[in-house]
Amino acid sequence: MKTTILFISLLLMCFSLNALSLVFTPSGIDVNQISTFSFDPYNSATQPILTNAILTNDNVEQFVQMQVVITWNGIQILEEGKARFRTAQALAPNQVLNLTNRDLISSDASNYFVEEELDFNISDMVDKYPTLKDAVLSGYFPDGILQLKVSLRPDGSTTWQEPSIFTIRIRNAGGIYLTGPGALIGRQVPVIGHLPVSFFWNAVNTGFNDQRLVIREFPPNNPPRLSTVKSTGVEVYHSSGPEESGFSQYLPLNNGYYYAWMVYSDLYNQDNIHLGRNTGNSPKLESNWFVFRYMMDEGGETSPEDVQILLKMLGNSMLTNIFSQGYTPTGEVIFNGKSYWGQDAVNILGNLVGKELHVDIME
Repeated sequence: MKTTILFISLLLMCFSLNALSLVFTPSGIDVNQISTFSFDPYNSATQPILTNAILTNDNVEQFVQMQVVITWNGIQILEEGKARFRTAQALAPNQVLNLTNRDLISSDASNYFVEEELDFNISDMVDKYPTLKDAVLSGYFPDGILQLKVSLRPDGSTTWQEPSIFTIRIRNAGGIYLTGPGALIGRQVPVIGHLPVSFFWNAVNTGFNDQRLVIREFPPNNPPRLSTVKSTGVEVYHSSGPEESGFSQYLPLNNGYYYAWMVYSDLYNQDNIHLGRNTGNSPKLESNWFVFRYMMDEGGETSPEDVQILLKMLGNSMLTNIFSQGYTPTGEVIFNGKSYWGQDAVNILGNLVGKELHVDIME
């Protein structure tokens, strides 16, 4: 009989422990920068709301204890036992508390919790980690994974439940540096004479900052200037989706015209968090503007007829057959996933003359 009673008691204890839950929404965010003041427990009302947390008590009426731990790349900067709280009132069965990070990191009296233990000073806690200390004392956390871990237990229990975790991935976007074509606006403008023009730049790939390319066109009598490049000219291209440090699609540039281009990326911090969507109102990280002038090669661009002559020189029976049916090439050659026109297209086809080819005709 005693063994049975003990077994039932253990079951009740497990049920009690598992009846508490805390769910973060969102469970994580991506930012390029986050201030240490986002975790100031002594001014919790000024904290930006980074996440919501639903605490549910599905068991008997009870007081609940909560422990908060903060880690950066696995280092505890708010250690276990340094921040513990207790609900101000006993929670009724099925009672739900709607919380935010302001409730979880706070020394202020609230409708939900009272402080049991609070020893929270980030500057003191990171003294033994020089890299972390230098960044934190400047007011911002360095790149890495910052996690808020919250554990619950019924008042009187000695066992904490597995923590619920809110994750902040910090990744500095750095700068965006253009490599070509063209030169920095205000300097001597290079001339480009072939199509398509390929654009290249260097930028840190954070995994969540989308890089966008903007190209503006200016007539021969009104080249772009730094003070007016954003307000004059005509926008001829603006990325509809993310680019990855390069763009080589064919754009029909006008002979003699100037082209200014730049690359930008949305930036995210504690006031503007990234949740996998673009709000359109984000602060921007922008490159400088580069400028070039397009001057068509002497003799003009190669015509589709020139391309057809080269294709006939390949001696492929399938190509000869479709030409005899009246088909004419557009002049575009797609090689390794990129489109080429004019002299570039001719050069590619010229390299194929005399080689054995397998041709598929697609409608």
